[in-house]
Amino acid sequence: MTPLALLQAECESSDDWLQLQNLLSQLDRITLDPALKKLFEQVDQSDYSLSDWIKALLIFDQWLDDKKIQGRPVASMLSYIHCCTLTLSDNLAPPDLARLTNEMLKLYGFDAASESTT
Repeated sequence: MTPLALLQAECESSDDWLQLQNLLSQLDRITLDPALKKLFEQVDQSDYSLSDWIKALLIFDQWLDDKKIQGRPVASMLSYIHCCTLTLSDNLAPPDLARLTNEMLKLYGFDAASESTT
């Protein structure tokens, strides 16, 4: 299965797949492959599924839309979500990754977004 087919299979709905495609379409072929590789590596290193990561990316994308930020530094977005996973206690059950990412964005923002719009 190709990386994109795997992503499509893990999306909860066709709308999620369209939103993810739109997000990924902002990358050229040279940067898409490393971004997907990074995504899959970080999923493997986390306690979350690929579906959880996709939901977190889509929430992140929506947050950027809500802030009227045009740029989508996908690699930085993935790093941010990865950092969210590192804030968790080993003693507690992990919370919903999309909700955790959204809360972190509300609390701390995302500086890389302002850099990508200049």
